[in-house]
Amino acid sequence: MKLTKARAACVTLCAFGLGFVTANSASAASFSYGAYEGGGWGYWQQDPGDDPMGGIGDAPGDSIAACDMRADGWGIEVRLDIGRDGDIDRRVSTRGQHSPYCSDWKSGDITEGTPVRVWVVKVNGTTDYHPVYKDGNA
Repeated sequence: MKLTKARAACVTLCAFGLGFVTANSASAASFSYGAYEGGGWGYWQQDPGDDPMGGIGDAPGDSIAACDMRADGWGIEVRLDIGRDGDIDRRVSTRGQHSPYCSDWKSGDITEGTPVRVWVVKVNGTTDYHPVYKDGNA
């Protein structure tokens, strides 16, 4: 519970940085990317480092996380396409959680320089709403 409160408290600070981070180039090392019409965002963490969601300790490298900040019935799902080949290799979601809520990190080693596509999708049941993506590299 304490970790969730810490993450929620940090959300405001992270939101201020969201505009700056998403304005960087598509090959940015780590980034957050907002869902279509707001409500939450997804994170890509290229290398281990400080947790931008305000968790305790470091965020693992090659990882994704999702944050849902609006109690609107929609959750946020983040999907990772390693190699940008159209196959989703990793998912994390806020489904079933009350907002504000940020998921845990989901990670796994990816070869340095591998292209990735991070999808941020609003979800409700089996419905996806206007997926958006941002490209990066491992």
